[in-house]
Amino acid sequence: MRILTSAYALVLSGTPTFTLTMHNELVRRGHEVTVYSPQGGRLETQMHTVKTPDELSVPDIILAQHIPCAVDLKKRFPNTPFIFYSHGFVQEVEQPPPFAADEYFVINEEVRDNFSAKGIPQKNITIVRDFIDTERFKPQKPINQKLANVLFISNYKKWKNYKAVSGACTLLGLTLTCCGSPYGRNYAIEQAINEADLVVSWARGIMEAMACGRAALSFDRYEGDGYITPETYFEARQDNFSGRHFHYAYTAETLAEEMRKYDPSHGVQNRELILKYHNVKTGVDQILEHIERLIKK
Repeated sequence: MRILTSAYALVLSGTPTFTLTMHNELVRRGHEVTVYSPQGGRLETQMHTVKTPDELSVPDIILAQHIPCAVDLKKRFPNTPFIFYSHGFVQEVEQPPPFAADEYFVINEEVRDNFSAKGIPQKNITIVRDFIDTERFKPQKPINQKLANVLFISNYKKWKNYKAVSGACTLLGLTLTCCGSPYGRNYAIEQAINEADLVVSWARGIMEAMACGRAALSFDRYEGDGYITPETYFEARQDNFSGRHFHYAYTAETLAEEMRKYDPSHGVQNRELILKYHNVKTGVDQILEHIERLIKK
């Protein structure tokens, strides 16, 4: 099957890394996948990408991400079955496109409710949760019985978030490592995760940590959903662990208290949750089921 997808940029961040994960699984299954990315970026070397619509040939299905790309692809191929996939609630590029798609994929309940409130029929919206390559992101070594090493993954500027995380680690006598735009991007992040006991991050950073059998704490920028347990997981995933569910604002002192919840058994439980709910294989199964049904209409 010829599948055309998109991402406005292909830098090391949420939707681009999701796109790479999806691309690789679809290609592994024998599909021909093209990624339309006007801005491109370092990840484009790992996929079959094009930067202008004129370079594209007619696909069997369009699975568009980001409004500017969706508009370009709809104009280029107005009669091709079209799915729009949204990965967020806040950014303008993640809102419903200015035309009716055949179907809409959203990664969580927060995005589903946003689309529904903006007039998209619920029958056309399907939650396809953010998913992880669980072969790449897997435990390589056990975590410590006592919390010792913390990894902070953030693409936000070094601001109050860093002050709270570094302050909490100082209070508890923990070793802190930072990765991301303000600190230096890590293109082998799974290795850094496996050196940590606890990962502090948002969104895919949380899921990648969980897939590696690490404890995870949702916090970045100015708020978070806190330390992830099997109980809080089901609530925090409704906003993709972005902090908009519980809205916890942390200081160094209150974040240190949250870190004291660390339990090494949560690492094993986190891995199990990812395998069950965020595995690339089951996620792509879900996508292909919808694509095949749409093409047959």
